[in-house]
Amino acid sequence: MANVKTSLEFKTYSPNQPYLLPVSIDELIGPNELVRVVNSFVDRIDISCFLETYKGGGTSAYHPRMLLKVLLYGYCTKIYTTRKIAKAVRQDIHFMWLTAGNKPNFRTIGNFRSCRAKDVIEDIFREMLNFLIAHNYIKMENYFCDGSTFRADGNQHKMVWKKSAVKYKEITEQKCRDLFSQIDVLNEVEDKEYKKKDLEETGTDNTRVTSELINEQVVKLNGLIEKKTAIREKKKAEAIKKQLQDQQEKIIKYDKQIKTAGKRSGYNKTDEDASGMRMKNQEILPGYNILAGCENQMIINCSVHQNTNDATCFNDHLEQLKQLTDIVPANVMADSIFGTEENCEILERAGMENYLKYPSLHKEEMKRYKPAPSSNDSFIYDGLTDTYICPNNKILVFKQELKTDTRLSGYQATSKIYEANDCGGCPFFDQCCGPKKEINRRLHINEKLEGYKRKMRANLQSEKGWELRKKRGVEIESCFGDIKHNMGVRRCHLRGLKKVKTDFCLIAMAHNLRKVHLMNLKMAS
Repeated sequence: MANVKTSLEFKTYSPNQPYLLPVSIDELIGPNELVRVVNSFVDRIDISCFLETYKGGGTSAYHPRMLLKVLLYGYCTKIYTTRKIAKAVRQDIHFMWLTAGNKPNFRTIGNFRSCRAKDVIEDIFREMLNFLIAHNYIKMENYFCDGSTFRADGNQHKMVWKKSAVKYKEITEQKCRDLFSQIDVLNEVEDKEYKKKDLEETGTDNTRVTSELINEQVVKLNGLIEKKTAIREKKKAEAIKKQLQDQQEKIIKYDKQIKTAGKRSGYNKTDEDASGMRMKNQEILPGYNILAGCENQMIINCSVHQNTNDATCFNDHLEQLKQLTDIVPANVMADSIFGTEENCEILERAGMENYLKYPSLHKEEMKRYKPAPSSNDSFIYDGLTDTYICPNNKILVFKQELKTDTRLSGYQATSKIYEANDCGGCPFFDQCCGPKKEINRRLHINEKLEGYKRKMRANLQSEKGWELRKKRGVEIESCFGDIKHNMGVRRCHLRGLKKVKTDFCLIAMAHNLRKVHLMNLKMAS
């Protein structure tokens, strides 16, 4: 039987067929799309803070509510550059629906993000926080905190290191002192004033060389140039003057670099607010340290810092949380780097329950853990006599109190020093005193910190503590994982501390809206 070829049929395809009525874009967007979540959120919040930034007059401006929707939805869909967002506004049906036919160009979107949003981003984030609380996405009960470094939008090959600037400035100052001595030789007054003594400028005196001091020497040289009749001496004076002026420019440059670096180890030339930070791949690159706090995998606070030490940034981070909301989280959970005396005191004053870890916690919880004889934990305290007894039954008596200031935060900690009378012949001498080159063992005890550690240990080993410890890795690490891996944000998109904060607040809000969308889909199914 011969094969019978059936007739081929295709669906109607008429690209030039006009519509009788214009198509409504709203009908083309599904009811559970992410763009509707973004649109609904921005429509509900108060944007009066944006309206106050407009002066009025001139041509009409694009509505800030529309521009905010476009920015947030762009971040939600991993579009971060203003040119790509402007392109999506012309081509993507979701952006067209948000803009209702408006077509802002990339400059308008960029100015809105970098100028207007920069000044009011905290108010908008506060609205996001109120939205999450009002709709029961978060309860402000458990606060999980951690930090992560993000590479700055700066040239990695244009780092300025403070240590190098100080070193080169000292070399330049010494060159200036040598030139000062040559000026005195030209002036033929050194033997009369100093006789057999060294000149102050030759390096025996570490007088600070300033731009003003160099100007004084240049004035002296100008006078010498006018007085000298010998051509050779005039040329020498002019050469010294040229060298001094060159060194003066260098000193001004190094002073500016040291001032710009401040307490930091260095900064980036293309983004002076960025600091040199060690990334996950061990490269030292210009970056920012982002501290974030979350609950239910929703970011409820984020702060940008120029210091890589999370512990010293914790106070500023919590102060920002106070500005966002009056609701104080009941419990705070963070990793071991946060478990310092200063941070424990901050939580105690704020009335938050302390579930911070401290550095030696993991070691203490190991089954095989046994403190070494030289460890502070091996010494027994006698409260009646205020003394410590070492494993070899030697008594350590109180000697003095020692106050130390934290280098970055300025927090002052007090330690009590106890010392043994005679450690000679002790079997643990090499472990206790040998590496430290001490005759007798000295014990530094911070009683306040030890009290906080006992409290943290009790909290973390309680039933509630174990529950929070299990959640911590899932909660805050998931937030950073979603931002870095799923959203593809491993680098800041703007330059400058304030603009980077705006950028990351938008990223955090986009992360939250994506989470809200997923929760809504789960509830709908």
